[in-house]
Amino acid sequence: MKYLLIALSVATLSTSAVFAQEEKASPFLTADEATANMTEEDAREAAAYSLGIQTVLWGNQYLKASAALRSMAAPLPEDKTKSPVDPYPHAYNVFGHARATLTHEIRLIEQPNTETPYSAAVIDLDNGPVVAVHPDMGGRYFRTTVWDAFGETRTISQKSDGDQPKPYLLARVGWKGKVPNGMGLIKFRSRLALLVPHIALTTAGNDMDKVKALQNQYKLIALIDWGKSNKALSAPSKENQIRPLVSPGTKTPMALMFFEMLGEALKDLDLYEDEKGFYRQLNRIGLTDDGFDYESLDDASISGLKRAVADAHSIMEYKMRSISQVQEGGTWMVGTDITSLDDWLFRASAGYKWVWGDLYSEIIYPMVWTDAKGKEFSGKNKYTIHFEKGNHPDARYWQITMYDLDGFLVANPIKRYGIGNMNTDLDVNQDGSITIFVQQKSPGGKQANNWLPAPEGGFLLMMRMYQPGEKMYQGKYIVPPVEKQ
Repeated sequence: MKYLLIALSVATLSTSAVFAQEEKASPFLTADEATANMTEEDAREAAAYSLGIQTVLWGNQYLKASAALRSMAAPLPEDKTKSPVDPYPHAYNVFGHARATLTHEIRLIEQPNTETPYSAAVIDLDNGPVVAVHPDMGGRYFRTTVWDAFGETRTISQKSDGDQPKPYLLARVGWKGKVPNGMGLIKFRSRLALLVPHIALTTAGNDMDKVKALQNQYKLIALIDWGKSNKALSAPSKENQIRPLVSPGTKTPMALMFFEMLGEALKDLDLYEDEKGFYRQLNRIGLTDDGFDYESLDDASISGLKRAVADAHSIMEYKMRSISQVQEGGTWMVGTDITSLDDWLFRASAGYKWVWGDLYSEIIYPMVWTDAKGKEFSGKNKYTIHFEKGNHPDARYWQITMYDLDGFLVANPIKRYGIGNMNTDLDVNQDGSITIFVQQKSPGGKQANNWLPAPEGGFLLMMRMYQPGEKMYQGKYIVPPVEKQ
């Protein structure tokens, strides 16, 4: 008992008394200092602000993906017909296909490509697993990127699956059924899954009919019909549509709509165990399993959350601009996988600008905003990119695409939005090198064949490297800088 009392006495020493024994000042404020620092109302605002910032960073990918999936499946208005470049299905459980490549007139997604016409299918897995069937591609480049609302990325591709992939079963985490023989399995931590097939358009202008014929052979079959009727899935009725992210009649102001939409998105996700502890803290800012309860918040918390949303988006924007490392010895940023990372800020910034990313093993995306001297691009200048003989981009196919600073295609008189070796017959110099001309007006003559039109103002460039070579993965290939002329 004596020793117990001594232990209790030591344990009840105040922190100020403990640190008083040290020469250095205590890292803890006294009660008077803490209350002098801010009022009780300020403290509530600061608490909501700090938790709100982390909530936006943690949940941005989940919300952006959930909103994108619903947008792709949303029916077209009755007074509109589908554009040939629109890949969205405008319904669940069926494929939509673009019958032409994107142009500057269509602003569907940031930083799209114009060399692999898009297709898309948004699958609602709440009614059971679905089988995805691919056609025989006959040696043509393809990949089907598989995404979900959780941010995970998987790929069915020529590189990993050959010219004719086996059927793949798509199911939610927790499904315990039997996978049929000869079938692959992909599990998702979200109710909605997204398949985005990309098929190479390998010659300029006259190859689209072959791509269309392949697009028409993609098929989605409910597992319960597999090996029986094998009938393709059909879109659900209007009564069975997934609920929207914004509740009808909501009183949540637009400045806090992020939290309401996130609350709805989270209802369709299976969180990892190590995220659930953080999620339970969110009831302090009105987020629960039932959604976002704006009306339960006091004025101070509302003020803190409004600041949190705005500041978190600024944080993401600046992080996005340096999301990848500049190549050592080069000027282009070259990243790796940006899918479902534990680093919330990194993940949020990827989702903020792109929603999802492809696997590094399939395709690499060098990006650049500045010339060889570090100056931001301007359409007032003329630039070149020079690839020496034997040092052309280290990939099966490559394409450099022009975007404005918001990530959209740029209007130009020849409707050329990208240039590379997939669907452009590039002019090769006598010494075997290739020079790309990046400028607002045509360079004229033979050089016009290698011209990538630029806008009047600022812009960015992205290179897509399809099926990259080993030199890219080993860091031995350096993308040449963009030189101002």
